[in-house]
Amino acid sequence: MDEKSRDDGTASDVSEEAARRAIDAALNFLSYRQRTGREVRRKLVERGFSADVIEAALARLAAVHLVDDEAFVGAYVRDRIAHRPMGVRRMIQELYQKGITREVALPVIQEVLREEETDERALAERVVEKKRHTLKSRTQDERVLRRRLRDHLIRRGFETRVANDVVDALFPRNDAEG
Repeated sequence: MDEKSRDDGTASDVSEEAARRAIDAALNFLSYRQRTGREVRRKLVERGFSADVIEAALARLAAVHLVDDEAFVGAYVRDRIAHRPMGVRRMIQELYQKGITREVALPVIQEVLREEETDERALAERVVEKKRHTLKSRTQDERVLRRRLRDHLIRRGFETRVANDVVDALFPRNDAEG
């Protein structure tokens, strides 16, 4: 049966051979680590596949959950919690760069934080505990240490309020500091 006469829901102008090659290329790309739909799409564009072939390949990969942006966000957040804690704001920024919108990312981030029984403040405390050891050996002035820790947390995507609360809890201000 030729491609034009098929009636199984696949695009009639996408040849099976082209779709198979695109899927093979995507699977090779996915073999290293999980990717977002946008990352796979970009790679297939670089490889010279047409838009129709790319969309057909992505649809097939999504149908078998090999390209699943929500699953990607969940894995990403779990990795960040375990290995490189950062604030929700920074996670959303990094995920956006990978093609995940805030509307997709934020609910998944919040769900994973609940599942992992942690929150942004606990993550900030872990970051401060690790960073303060390296800063304390180089900085004797506690005001400078507090400022550097707070700045570090803000760069890691923690809200200013969370950064201030965590640093103040670990290093209470003395009256002379104000």
